[in-house]
Amino acid sequence: MRSDPHGPDRWAAVDSDDNAHMALSRIEQLHGTPAEQAAVRRYPDLLQLKPGHDVLDVGAGAGHVAHHLAARVTARGTVCALDRSAALLAHARQRNRRALGVQGDAGALPFPAGRFDRVFARWLLLHLPDPFAAIREMLRVTRSGGRVLVVETDWDSLCISPGDTDLVRRIVHANTDRQANAASGRRLTALFRQAGCRDVQVHAFVDHVSTGDPNWVAFLESRLDVARAAGIDARDLALWWEDVRRAIDAGEFFACVTRIAVAGALTESVSDQPGNTSS
Repeated sequence: MRSDPHGPDRWAAVDSDDNAHMALSRIEQLHGTPAEQAAVRRYPDLLQLKPGHDVLDVGAGAGHVAHHLAARVTARGTVCALDRSAALLAHARQRNRRALGVQGDAGALPFPAGRFDRVFARWLLLHLPDPFAAIREMLRVTRSGGRVLVVETDWDSLCISPGDTDLVRRIVHANTDRQANAASGRRLTALFRQAGCRDVQVHAFVDHVSTGDPNWVAFLESRLDVARAAGIDARDLALWWEDVRRAIDAGEFFACVTRIAVAGALTESVSDQPGNTSS
C-alpha cells in the first residue's frame, strides 16, 4: 500500500475534476510508444484467445486493448469493456462499436459466475486499494477451463540515464508513492495463487527507449511536477531535465521499465473452491 503519499491516486476517481482529461492524455501518450503497441499485439496470444470467445476487459480505459481483443474473437465472439469511468467508457465505445461498455467496479463485477472465456486487465491493480478482491472477482466470472491475464508495469523498476542515481530514484519514487499499490505487479503471482488459481504462468518484458520518442519525453517531463510536489528541489530537477534533453539530442539517452504479465488457467470453477463466498 502507499505508505508516503504525496497526493491521492488520481486514477481512482477519473471522472472527478480534470482527471478525465489527464487520464485520456496519459493513455494516449503510453499507447503512442512502440513498446506499448508491441505489447498490445502480444496480449491476445498470452490469453490464448480464439474466434468465438467471450472476453471481459476489466479497467478497459479508452478501449485500446479491447479493440485488439475484438479483432481476434471476430464477430463470433464478444468483448465487454468494463471501467469505473463513464468518460473513458465513452471513448472505448467510440473506438470499437462492437464492444459492450459496462460501468462497474473491479472489486464487485456485475456478472454471474463463469460468464466469460477470457478475462483481461492491465494497469489496474496498482490503482486499487484491494487488488486481491479484483483478482478473485476476475477468476469468479471466468468459466472452468478459461484463462485470466493481468498486466502491470513495475514503475519502481524505471531506470533513466543520464542523471544522478539518487536523484533519479527519488523522482521515480515520487511517482510510485502516489499509486495505491505500486508493487502490485511483483505480487501478481502470489495473488493468483492465493485466489485459488492452480496454473500460473509469468511473463516479464523490459520496455526500453534510447531515442527522443515524444511520448516518453512528454511522460518524463510530466513527472517533474510530481517530483516538485514531493519536495524535490526545483533547481536539481531543472538541471536534470537539461541533462536529459542534451542526452536525447546526442543520442545518449536511455530508459527502461519492467512489465509483468501473469496468466492463470482455471482447471475448476473458482466458485467451487473453499473460502469463496462470492455470488
